[in-house]
Amino acid sequence: MSKYIPAVVVGFIVAFGVSAGLSLLMASAGADVGVFLPGMTGAMVGVFTAYIMGNLAGNRRGKAAGEAQKQAALDFRPDHGDQALLIVFREGFIGKAAGMDLSVDGRFIAQLKSPRFTAISVAPGGHQLSMAFGGLAGKQNKPTVEGFIAKPGDVIAFRATMAMGALKNRIVVERVESRETLSLRLKPMIMIAPEPEA
Repeated sequence: MSKYIPAVVVGFIVAFGVSAGLSLLMASAGADVGVFLPGMTGAMVGVFTAYIMGNLAGNRRGKAAGEAQKQAALDFRPDHGDQALLIVFREGFIGKAAGMDLSVDGRFIAQLKSPRFTAISVAPGGHQLSMAFGGLAGKQNKPTVEGFIAKPGDVIAFRATMAMGALKNRIVVERVESRETLSLRLKPMIMIAPEPEA
């Protein structure tokens, strides 16, 4: 709950600032509309500001990968020859500023905004990739889990986008098989370095 306090405080400040500014502007123009119009306008802008900030309350600061790390991902090289490479990238305009948390087998890997990607090496075998949002955005979006089986030398790539829903938005996950398509999409993106294992 405490992570939403800054959003509420900023919402109040914006509401007060907009109301006061609009009142002064209208008074200097000689308009006499009372306090209702400036107050309602300020309240609406303040609520909207608090809502947007609440959606972003779950965001974390991700560290961009270095050039060598990004190039290794673009060359589709896992850390070790007996491992597979998992690449997850995010595209689309809907919710692009809200960070999507990625976890593999319950371990947090990275948070992606759009357009961003991350890549990690995984051991052969079955795995589960979880995607979910934090903050207020988490309550508006259904989390998703995607299972996959990795073999040594595999490149497993998932594209994540958002789809608007009537009650809740959903994360749409698509597997990308073509390395050429994958390379073209990833090159212009910022790579977020995965969190190291604890």
